[in-house]
Amino acid sequence: MSENATPGEFLPLPTTREQRGRQIARLGGIRSLGGHYVVPSQSANSNVPTYLVDVVEQTCTCPDFELRRQPCKHYEACMFWLAWEGTVNAETGEVTLPAKPRRRTYKQQSWRAYEAAQMTERARVSQLLHSLCESCVDEPEGEPGRPGRKPIPRREAIYAAVLKVYSCCSGRRADPDIQAGVDRGHLSRRWNPKTLFRVLADPALTPVLVHLIMEASAPLAGVEALAGGQYAQDSTGFSTVSYERWFDQKHGKLRSQHGWVKLHLMVGTVTHVVTGVKVSGEADCPVLPETLEQTRVYHRVQEVSADKAYLAKYNLAAIVDGGALPYIPFKTNSLGTASKSEHWRRMWCLFQLKAEAFHRSYHRRSNVESTIGSIKSKCGGGVRNKLPVAQCNEVLAKVLLHNLACVVHAIEKHGIDVSFPSVGAGAGTS
Repeated sequence: MSENATPGEFLPLPTTREQRGRQIARLGGIRSLGGHYVVPSQSANSNVPTYLVDVVEQTCTCPDFELRRQPCKHYEACMFWLAWEGTVNAETGEVTLPAKPRRRTYKQQSWRAYEAAQMTERARVSQLLHSLCESCVDEPEGEPGRPGRKPIPRREAIYAAVLKVYSCCSGRRADPDIQAGVDRGHLSRRWNPKTLFRVLADPALTPVLVHLIMEASAPLAGVEALAGGQYAQDSTGFSTVSYERWFDQKHGKLRSQHGWVKLHLMVGTVTHVVTGVKVSGEADCPVLPETLEQTRVYHRVQEVSADKAYLAKYNLAAIVDGGALPYIPFKTNSLGTASKSEHWRRMWCLFQLKAEAFHRSYHRRSNVESTIGSIKSKCGGGVRNKLPVAQCNEVLAKVLLHNLACVVHAIEKHGIDVSFPSVGAGAGTS
């Protein structure tokens, strides 16, 4: 019951958008423009400083209204700005400020499993990585028969290079971690840091790492299938210097000319494991069919959610032809039932007529943002290498390490029996 209600009268509690609308109205800056109202953005760092609100049609030019097609916080700000709805004391003239809305949080379901996975992650990831690398073809680096010391075997090259990335240190400072791999019997000897640099700069390593990422996600396919087979697609960037932010590059606020390494990924929304991946500077939309095809190798995909950047007829067709349902919101200027695409018309009707069900599934897309944050917090948001091929392989190594960490967490939480497809049953826990 609202605090402004009189005895015997029931008023619904204000929503989060209403509370934020009060804050915007209290800050001021709203002005009339013909039959519309110009409302400033609540965020000072917003790329769009103002939005245009039509209080008659109940429309707004903000992304929230474009997605939900319902009154947003800017519309609510106009309504409170026009009439404060009893928040001004008639006697003293004091304005009662609304309480700051609390952001919804989610509790950790099993703290015991979470803590056990975190405390044993480094040792178990190293063991899982060794078992996964055993599936690699043992091809030496360099020319066979070359005089001198024997070249590094392929499986040891991948293990040592990924382990170096896991240390988040330079090649020379990562030497103790390489020595620890020798002590565990995972490496035949300690390799020179320059050798690891050459391994990361090898273009032949890129498809191998992509394949290992897919195999590392295979043990979690059953967990994702029991939860409904829901997957999400997005992209992010890794800076070549640690102090630059991907947010600035994405929203047109580039502050320097430093390069970026762009990562496209599809993740499972329950375990946050990466199931499809590509490192490429191309646009988001054309990459979805490729990452979806990688996901379908070991996973049964039922739903795919992505933001409006992936809205295209061929993406809808690729998802539906694979036996899944696409949840990609439409833009304000998108064609409706006038489109020639059958998949487009069907999803348009779902988006318009069953908006609540659509947004419930589309909300699963937020899990890919959590996955990106987890990768960057665990292995860093930038790359150390300078060569483009080495930067690509370094980013793929970060994704592989994230997948192995997800496997460790699933072992503690769900009690799964880990086995990698190319190695055989039980190899992941040997």
